Amino acid sequence: MKRTTHHEALLFDNEEKKQGTIIRKPGSRKLYILFYYFNRRVEKTTGLADTKKNREKVRLWLDRIIERMDAGKLIFADAFPGAPENEKAYFAKLEGWQYAPEPRDILFGAYLQEWYKNVWSNYPEGTKKDDYRLIIDYWLVPFFGEMTFFQISGVEIQKFIASLKWKKGTKKGQLLSKARAKNILIPLRTIWNDACDQYRWVLHNPFTNLKKHLPKTQPKRREGFRFGEWRDFLEHIDPWYQPVVELMILTGMINSEMAGLRRSDIRPDHILVQHTIVRGKEHDTPKTIYRIRKIPITQAIRKRLDILLERSTGELLVTTKTGAIFRPANFLKDVWTKAAKASGITDKVPYSMRHSFAAWALTLRIDPNRLVRLMGHGSKKMVYEVYGDYIEGLEEDFWKILEYFGRDFVETKAKRPPHFLEYPGTIYPMFPGSYLQLEPEQQSPGLQLKLS
Repeated sequence: MKRTTHHEALLFDNEEKKQGTIIRKPGSRKLYILFYYFNRRVEKTTGLADTKKNREKVRLWLDRIIERMDAGKLIFADAFPGAPENEKAYFAKLEGWQYAPEPRDILFGAYLQEWYKNVWSNYPEGTKKDDYRLIIDYWLVPFFGEMTFFQISGVEIQKFIASLKWKKGTKKGQLLSKARAKNILIPLRTIWNDACDQYRWVLHNPFTNLKKHLPKTQPKRREGFRFGEWRDFLEHIDPWYQPVVELMILTGMINSEMAGLRRSDIRPDHILVQHTIVRGKEHDTPKTIYRIRKIPITQAIRKRLDILLERSTGELLVTTKTGAIFRPANFLKDVWTKAAKASGITDKVPYSMRHSFAAWALTLRIDPNRLVRLMGHGSKKMVYEVYGDYIEGLEEDFWKILEYFGRDFVETKAKRPPHFLEYPGTIYPMFPGSYLQLEPEQQSPGLQLKLS
């Protein structure tokens, strides 16, 4: 027995000078084997204690390994099933075959490291990539990390869905919404499909028939403001943010777009929406190609832009009072919630301003195709299905909305329609079953509607 500084292990020589060596590492009582395969050092633990009987047993096993290696018949992955997958794949390539591990061999957590490197890293920078990472680390790894892909069955996913509850805050212990649960399952399904594709696994799809197991919670309906509500709410918003929220409701822009708005984005006759800031990171690539859009600057919009341009000291147009980046989470907590409590209008969120913009624009009967472009969508379907909910009594706010938005919002420069006030007695469609009729004496925007 002798000690070598190279291996930092105790080597047990054999009299016959056979290939391969049995070793014991300092501080360990277990036996290891050491040999070279394709000129690469292979060292593996046997898990057996260092006894005379075990040495003989391990020597016989190692001899069989060497015999198969010399005969060119050694399959490393079969001989060492517990070896790392990359090591199995490495020797399989040298042995002349393509290694494909079984689902029982791959832990979800171990595969993730490879997936992050080869798949996730190639995702374009943006909200989707960040959301995937948060969902995986916060929800998926704690539950599935130590499971093999073979163990991830439909039953296990049902258990996972049942465990999806708020972990902190006022809702701690409550089930997540159905929509949130579905979003969490998206990265899980993606990783599952990528693993099956990479290793050519043919497995039963554990994601079938999961709809009935999703939480029964219903998504909250996001409703826009009636005009009077908006005025009341606006009075209670911190004055610093009043031009910000007014610009949002006048344009349909969202928090991240407002945060990324630059001086250079303000053109002579339009706002070029092209930058966003999400979770403090600036993105030049929007959520979809349709989100890059031009919003014509009306007199009402110009008025709010002038305020922001005058007080801004940097390139970013919308900031906090201290000049910091406008962060939606902080705005919701420190500004919006306070105004909601003070005004008593607590059923609205910042996104309600985008819903209001759509509903108000439809009330003014602007071309739906134009509204689609203004909001940055690809089709009218999104506008009607998501933002087209009827707001009870909104038609009564027609003149107030028109005055607030301005006639230059309705009458575009490209094609100026006949001024509808120039044709007394004409009936204009409003909502299904409702019409706006202007009598001869009604020549002022301040006059009331006559609905029939």
